[in-house]
Amino acid sequence: MWPPLQQEECMTENIKEILVPVDGSVNSIRAARFAMEMASAMGVGVRLFYVFPAASVEIIGMAGMSRADIDQAAQAAAQRAFDETREALGSDMIEQVEQETSIGDPAEEIIRYTEDDQTVMVILGRRGLSRMKSLMLGSVSDKVIRHARSPVTVIT
Repeated sequence: MWPPLQQEECMTENIKEILVPVDGSVNSIRAARFAMEMASAMGVGVRLFYVFPAASVEIIGMAGMSRADIDQAAQAAAQRAFDETREALGSDMIEQVEQETSIGDPAEEIIRYTEDDQTVMVILGRRGLSRMKSLMLGSVSDKVIRHARSPVTVIT
């Protein structure tokens, strides 16, 4: 039997915000729903975080789009993910929800966020990569678990 944690040992005591990477997928919506429950219980806010993949930027750039057009495409994709998440959660949404968008490798951007602010807890959905693809590339959640500097919870 483990001894009970003392108040000063409580890992969640220093958490000020929950970061939820979203992409509109079922797993990211599950993670967002869980994050809302956790945030409500902990009395902290939630930040929905969308990362427009760098690979998409390269493809769009090759098509001759300007940086402004790429930024506009990223914002539109982010807004779709935020709207889908908010719509799916409905009344489960808490009031303290902010949104942020970034461009880059999703795992690296989430990890960077935890390096910049270690008072954040990450709650993310597990991707449904095939076994072979996961072995070759790894998943966002796997990379975040290995490298984040903050607590991470993966929702399946």
